[in-house]
Amino acid sequence: MKDVRKLLSRQSKDILPDASVKESIKQELGYSEKSPTLAYAHGGQKTLRKNQLLALCAAALLLLCCLIGAFFALRETKLPISSIHNKFENITDADSFYAYGAASVGTILSSGGFSSAEPVSALSARAGDERVEAINKYMALVESLLSENAIQSAAVEGKLGYAYGMTVTYTDLLGETVQYTMYYDKQFLSVEADDDEAEENYAIFGILVAAGQSYPVEGVYESKTSDDETEDELNFKAFTDETKRSYIEVSRENETETEGADSETESEYVYSVYADGKLVEETAIEYEKEGDELELKLTVEKGGKKEELTFRSGKENDERVLFARGKLDGVSVSFRVYIRQGEYHYVFDDGSSSDHHRFDDDDDDDDDDDDDDDEKDRDRRSL
Repeated sequence: MKDVRKLLSRQSKDILPDASVKESIKQELGYSEKSPTLAYAHGGQKTLRKNQLLALCAAALLLLCCLIGAFFALRETKLPISSIHNKFENITDADSFYAYGAASVGTILSSGGFSSAEPVSALSARAGDERVEAINKYMALVESLLSENAIQSAAVEGKLGYAYGMTVTYTDLLGETVQYTMYYDKQFLSVEADDDEAEENYAIFGILVAAGQSYPVEGVYESKTSDDETEDELNFKAFTDETKRSYIEVSRENETETEGADSETESEYVYSVYADGKLVEETAIEYEKEGDELELKLTVEKGGKKEELTFRSGKENDERVLFARGKLDGVSVSFRVYIRQGEYHYVFDDGSSSDHHRFDDDDDDDDDDDDDDDEKDRDRRSL
């Protein structure tokens, strides 16, 4: 081995390029053995050391990274948890539950998601459309639950033969106000007294006015607490046919995890769709915290398939967008939903896009007030 090294050393001058070739290459590359210099305005020069060059390169790289970060920050703006209102936290009694039920079910009904004649644009014929059909009917609900403001309710005078009335209002992601009205009668189930406060649990029977149509509704709110155990029954139904065998129902399901002396309860709201008395679709919705963001998880089960998606709200180029990720038909996907007047514009990570109808609730719920007395009585008797 040593003999080989000696042989290579002796013949290196014949194998490796000589000094003239090296110098020629340096000149071609513009490299000089002398240290680079900076020229001052007054004619002086200063030699730059190697570490100074490295510092300048590092500063330039840092500036480039900042510019790139600023560019993407302008494109996509995330909204902190404090700006999005968790609608579930406000459901604490019968009034707030029925307000939420009327708002959420009214949103689903008004979106036309369960109508066979759902309006869809020509772009829907593209490949991405099938993936969207399962979730588009819930997009108005997702939008409402990720809006910044709480669902507001106010008592109004009972009409159409009912003793009580309630309007429910929320703001969508474009800042527009959406409102539904419910007229109903009460059936008291129980009264819980605590010091000077009393909570009334009651069932309701009435109608929900949404998108110019009236839907018969029923609801139950009953919560019982004894020692460390709480039992509750919460459901709200809106019937979509005269036989009352087809309807949408929302109910609350709680799950309590206990670790030592600490316990944590998570709530999700489940929307069940029945057609002719048979369950055809079930969707669970729950809030999740991801870092400093509040997200919404949507799980749809239909025909033996399960679609799972997580949504967060933000902006892109000052346009309101829902960013989604999860699984559709067993395939991992991520996409954006651009919120626009009259439509949802879907853009998938594979480059495909699809436009679907977005319901704009500009109908006047008071139109039903012009019905004559015979129609009012007939509506009441049909419930």
